[in-house]
Amino acid sequence: MSRLRELRTQQFASLREQASKIGIAVGTLLAAEHGKPLRADTIQLICQYYGKTETELGLIRQRRQSRTAPKEDEMQRREALTLLAGGSGLALLAGTGSLSLTREEELTIARTLVGALWRTSLSEDVETVAQVTGWLLKFLERDPGLLKTSKEAAQVAAEGHLIAAIAARHLLQPGERLRHLQEAERYACLAGAPLLQMAVYSYLGYSYNFNLAPGMKGYKPQPETARLWFQRGLAVNGGPTSSAMEATLLMGQAEAHSLLQEYRAAVKALGQAEMRYAATVPANDPGYALADTPPHSVPLWKARIFLNLGRVREALEALEESQRLYHTEWRDGRGLVDLHPQRMAVALALGDQDLFVEALQASIEGIQRSKSRYGQAEVKQLLKQGQTRWPQTKQLSEWEALIE
Repeated sequence: MSRLRELRTQQFASLREQASKIGIAVGTLLAAEHGKPLRADTIQLICQYYGKTETELGLIRQRRQSRTAPKEDEMQRREALTLLAGGSGLALLAGTGSLSLTREEELTIARTLVGALWRTSLSEDVETVAQVTGWLLKFLERDPGLLKTSKEAAQVAAEGHLIAAIAARHLLQPGERLRHLQEAERYACLAGAPLLQMAVYSYLGYSYNFNLAPGMKGYKPQPETARLWFQRGLAVNGGPTSSAMEATLLMGQAEAHSLLQEYRAAVKALGQAEMRYAATVPANDPGYALADTPPHSVPLWKARIFLNLGRVREALEALEESQRLYHTEWRDGRGLVDLHPQRMAVALALGDQDLFVEALQASIEGIQRSKSRYGQAEVKQLLKQGQTRWPQTKQLSEWEALIE
């Protein structure tokens, strides 16, 4: 429990009452209690009310990033966005410029664009990613003969379909996701790339671990089918090894076991996955990008598994670690709509209304930033459960209108 929440509990004050006394919004007090960065003026109001320093209260001050010396990863992101937004690579591939390109040059540009899409797919809104990926795939598939004879072209097309499958999930297009994964599998076989095949089987496995369309019939989790895909991925032989890819497959297998309430098998697979990920060196791992396993995803997986197994407190701790890691890497993106709805689910399991409201607010912000329709549908379902659990809380009805 944070120091702020401890002090509020000692005063027997509700969140709304305490926020009113301090002179800040309810959402701001919730953010402060959960360790989120605050503006200087907000910190001053809280410190004045309690008569303590920001260090004593455990408050975190927002940091202004330098505009003259951005971090290296931010520079890479901006370069990727410039390339995508400007459309220079796509314009060249489409032949709208004055240059006549060889096939090798076209593939080099296509490979660069796929790399840019991998870098931006976590941090940008899914509609933009889907649109640019669609343009790229349309170009690549204009010449079916090339994809059958060039392993490099087939690999680029397979990766493009994987990225499109990610976007399709968040655009609430389950049929399109599965179609893209089937195309990715076909091109991965043409490319003769074992790591790509493992990635496709991993994505297919997670498709059946997830409810691909919350609120729609026919897309509930199918862990038995998911488990078979993960086993198939782990059985792929040949090619370079990737600890990140093995960790992704094992973690998916652990989640499938947890959904089936196979406790021992889930814990065993989870331990194996953590060992593989601990051995991962992103710069030297050929499957790191394909595995789609940034640091925050590992505790997020653990949280889902723990929640399925009824280990709710451990799930909450894992989510807090995932949230810390996510905000170290990014501010926006699709990761927000995977993280915060899980916190809502944990809050429901704990019966913690304050945490539920705070996670709901963060989930809505994530939906607005990422434009994830999947996230919107999932949050709607969780909100209905919250309204059933706390029917007297009028604030939840206000949030429902905001989601719409």
